[in-house]
Amino acid sequence: MPTKEPTWIYVLAGWLLASTELAGADRALDERAIRERAPFGALDPPATDPDRMSPRELRALPAIGPARALAIARARWESGLGGGPEAWEAIPGIGPETVRSIREALELRSGRTR
Repeated sequence: MPTKEPTWIYVLAGWLLASTELAGADRALDERAIRERAPFGALDPPATDPDRMSPRELRALPAIGPARALAIARARWESGLGGGPEAWEAIPGIGPETVRSIREALELRSGRTR
């Protein structure tokens, strides 16, 4: 008959490991420490240059869902499509009205108004 290890040992070991991590949790983090711990780019403001936006950032634009965001990224990669939303009219499903709403959203995001 195999012997069972007591589960309380695992609970105790987990508590001991957690308590060592929590011992330093009471000190406040400064700006540098926060930046070191945050994932790359997590604390940066959202990009406003449409030619440099990732597909995830493109999805935040009006009328751009997952399929269109990937189509834009693919067109930029394969054919070197650049020039912002005006050049995206070559992509199926993106017309002048979509380009206008995207341009307005980008202007609002960057703080510029007409």
